[in-house]
Amino acid sequence: MSRKNKSLIVLAVIFILVTAAGGIYTLGVQQKKLDERDQRLAKLKVNYQSEAELKIRLKEMEERVAVVDSILFTGKFTIPQNLPQSNFYNFVDAYSNDNALYTYTNTEYAGENAENGFNYYTYKVSGVGSFYNVYSLVYAIEHSKELKKIESAELSTNTSVDSRGVPHYLVKFTLEVKTYFSYSDQYAAITHSENNLNPQNLYNAFYPLVRTEIRPNSSNLPDIQGGTLISLVPQGAFVQDNRGVTHLLKKGDPVYLGYLTDIDYDNETVTFVLNKGGIIEYSTLELGKKQNKEGK
Repeated sequence: MSRKNKSLIVLAVIFILVTAAGGIYTLGVQQKKLDERDQRLAKLKVNYQSEAELKIRLKEMEERVAVVDSILFTGKFTIPQNLPQSNFYNFVDAYSNDNALYTYTNTEYAGENAENGFNYYTYKVSGVGSFYNVYSLVYAIEHSKELKKIESAELSTNTSVDSRGVPHYLVKFTLEVKTYFSYSDQYAAITHSENNLNPQNLYNAFYPLVRTEIRPNSSNLPDIQGGTLISLVPQGAFVQDNRGVTHLLKKGDPVYLGYLTDIDYDNETVTFVLNKGGIIEYSTLELGKKQNKEGK
């Protein structure tokens, strides 16, 4: 066999091997990948929608988001996302109203924890304030739009007497407060307005019924304790107070610790009602005589 024929045979064998290898790769390896791509393409074609259809779906989703957001907006509480710790300090400053001489509020951060899928910060709020201001702060915390809850509270009376001798009946308080938040935005409205945090007037349960402190006579009113009824005239009664100063008083006129409640021309007496630290006394002055207490 000639050399030329041998070369042709070798080339033919190489061609057959290359063709066989290519066929095996194409049918065995590439075909599998092609089948996988065909399946993915089929799924994409099934889920494919036109641009107009996509805009319609987008509008529907935006409407659903608006409905959910409106529910969160109109709900009494919302749980904010990624709540800054400074928010609560500003909140307490805004609603504590501790701008009087004998009142103050102190806020301390106590830590972060999780509960029922939500995160919360814990704060200790303490101080001294008037009953209404402390009540307003508690009301604001419990009713604020961004969810806050008082975990525990300690309240007690606190009395301060100023330089004039006037007692101020205050409330000493310590509150443990949780402020809730979430790292997800699904519980918070995009925009929201604060709830009405102005409470109605409430009776001061910490005001003492009987007080050992008697307010001073800072208005320089007539002190009829130990006084004398000088005379009765159609315009009222001339009363001499315990300092010897004579005053013309009419029914309803104020005196130290009370007011003139009755003028009896027939019996020639005048009667005063006095509030002595929560103890009510009726004092009667007879013409020409010293003060006479009728009762409490």
